[in-house]
Amino acid sequence: MIQQASDELDTTCVERHLRGQEKYGEVTFLENDTVEMAMEEVADLMNYMRYTWIKLWLLRRSIHKVVEKHPAADSQGFIPLKEM
Repeated sequence: MIQQASDELDTTCVERHLRGQEKYGEVTFLENDTVEMAMEEVADLMNYMRYTWIKLWLLRRSIHKVVEKHPAADSQGFIPLKEM
């Protein structure tokens, strides 16, 4: 599965590269401030990570509420697999 994920990333990169060439031209990256563009992308990624962290936090909170009500849950909120 790791190789599949890596291959999919490679395919996505090539597809995005080709779309970028079609949309902006083949060598426009030489004219662009790619450092500034990368910094903007990193800021976007930081926001996406924050949003994802919040979603995971909310999901964990919801799971804990369900687990608390399960009769087989231990003091740390774990349910043995055989009880699921």
